[in-house]
Amino acid sequence: MELNWETVWYESKAWIEGELGMSSDLLHVQIGLAVFLACVLLLRTRRNGVLIAWCLVAGLQTVNEAFDARDWIIWTGSVNWPETAKDCSLTLFWPTIFLVTWRWTGRVQMPDAAQGRPRRRSA
Repeated sequence: MELNWETVWYESKAWIEGELGMSSDLLHVQIGLAVFLACVLLLRTRRNGVLIAWCLVAGLQTVNEAFDARDWIIWTGSVNWPETAKDCSLTLFWPTIFLVTWRWTGRVQMPDAAQGRPRRRSA
């Protein structure tokens, strides 16, 4: 297989879809949620860790869609906006639900390392 730099992003994603046996839509949901939860875990001690995690997922999705738009322009001369909107919606759905829930409840249970019990921490 010859490496074509113009479409390497698309070809890489197609390979991942084939290897995992998942559709593109399902991968958007799964990867968006996985990246979000990993970031939340890494940023759990930060006051706005959930918001930062959401922003990271949104930023990565924006980069992904920019590469997809470039590929669509190469193939058709225009961007496939309905597909772009669908991909963004699928990727950000669960992270947005978690963010809104976290903001709505106004607090997060954080473990108190000194006593080994949860302590309340406001958002």
